[in-house]
Amino acid sequence: MSRTIAAFALAMLSGMASVGALADGLARADLKPFNVTIRVFDPTKGIGSGQDYVLPVDSPDAEHAIASTTANAASFTTKTSGGKAIPVAFTCVKVEPR
Repeated sequence: MSRTIAAFALAMLSGMASVGALADGLARADLKPFNVTIRVFDPTKGIGSGQDYVLPVDSPDAEHAIASTTANAASFTTKTSGGKAIPVAFTCVKVEPR
């Protein structure tokens, strides 16, 4: 039993070291400043029915800036009102360096 616990502990420590090295590598990644413009809109009314938001994002590249901004918008936008679902969609309309 103690060999199993020792093996598990060793595996956990080596895994933690790998995660630490990965985090160090990510922390050293050069982040570039972008302005990402997303549109939040009612898909039943079309893309013109929406409102644009320009968000400053520091990301390794434009694709990551778009993906993370869109995901964050989806997470923080109200999708219900009075217990009823609100139709909502998101799209990126522009990304540019700051």
